Amino acid sequence: MTVLYSIIQFIFWFSYGTAVNFSSVYLLQCGLTNTMIGMISSVACALSIVLQPVLATYADRNKNISIKSILLVLYGVSAIFGILLVLSGDSHAPAGGLLIGCAILIVQIALPFANALATEMINAGKKLNFSVARGIGSLGYAVMSFSNGKLSAAFGGEIVPMVILVTAVLEMSAIAMFPFEKGNIRRQEEKPGDTDDSSFRSFLRKYPAFIVILAGCVLIFTSHVYINNFVFQIVTYKGGTSEHMGIVMGLAGILEISSMFLFSRLLRWKDSSFWFRISGIFFTLKALGTLLAGTMGALYAVQLIQPFGWGLMIVSSVYFVNDIMESEDKIKGQAYMTMTLSTGTIIGSLSGGWLIDHIGIPGMLIAAVLCGAAGTIIVNLMTGRCPG
Repeated sequence: MTVLYSIIQFIFWFSYGTAVNFSSVYLLQCGLTNTMIGMISSVACALSIVLQPVLATYADRNKNISIKSILLVLYGVSAIFGILLVLSGDSHAPAGGLLIGCAILIVQIALPFANALATEMINAGKKLNFSVARGIGSLGYAVMSFSNGKLSAAFGGEIVPMVILVTAVLEMSAIAMFPFEKGNIRRQEEKPGDTDDSSFRSFLRKYPAFIVILAGCVLIFTSHVYINNFVFQIVTYKGGTSEHMGIVMGLAGILEISSMFLFSRLLRWKDSSFWFRISGIFFTLKALGTLLAGTMGALYAVQLIQPFGWGLMIVSSVYFVNDIMESEDKIKGQAYMTMTLSTGTIIGSLSGGWLIDHIGIPGMLIAAVLCGAAGTIIVNLMTGRCPG
């Protein structure tokens, strides 16, 4: 089961990185500005924030709808957008921007469900190593970065729509083969008459400290988005090309695998909340390193921080949410945590594009350092107040 889920993670992060990170290469080729690209990404993420909890609550409560079914539908729609993108080419800026926005929306919505696909099986007593599978996902992201960097340098940004289409079809096939059975997992644990807990107000009363933690995560992920979503602009500012961009992203993806593969062992030393807390510190350090890096070589070296920031956060947050949530709230908890990435993407994309256009890359990176530091302080202060 870990092997099958690892394949799903590999393809998911390949598709996610293509839509979110390489969309700039395609959209700049279409003639859009950084501010316009930021607006497209933010609108897509804003819509995902609305749709994620709705779908998560539906999946939590409806015994006839499974996470697997939702993912299959999402990637079916993504394949349609991929086809339309390929047909539109790179000369139709409005159509390309709209379709890329839709592709970003799909992968943002799919993220908590891809994670919950594993935690549901773990909670059911199945043998599945999420941290190893998530490490394979980072390998997929690294392969995506190297290959898309090479392909976009050789063929231009129009390669991005084709990759979106191919990965959507492959992900549908992998998910279809995954042996997920919702009926055997959580229904017996739900409390009769517990139908009002799906509201955010009820969730807020139940987990007040967690809500504050989410605010801290928004700031941390805003810092992350300033760097990750505008990596092409950062690299070109420091004298690189789209191929160098692929190397930077690929190094980050490969290096973060180490902490994911070792996470089950790290849990024997300290619990998930400990690793969740310290990961924010390294997000801030990476933002600072990116600001100070004066050459491409220095920027490559900064990626050594990646295992301790994103590598730890993306795995520890899933375990942390699963540890502190009651059974009927686990999918919603994963969705709310994922929403912090979406919210950070909205803030980071809108303000990052504006900052680059008005005060340049250094100003945007200073903002990344400040956001990361503020978010880390909040997360460290509030994590100990959560149950579990």
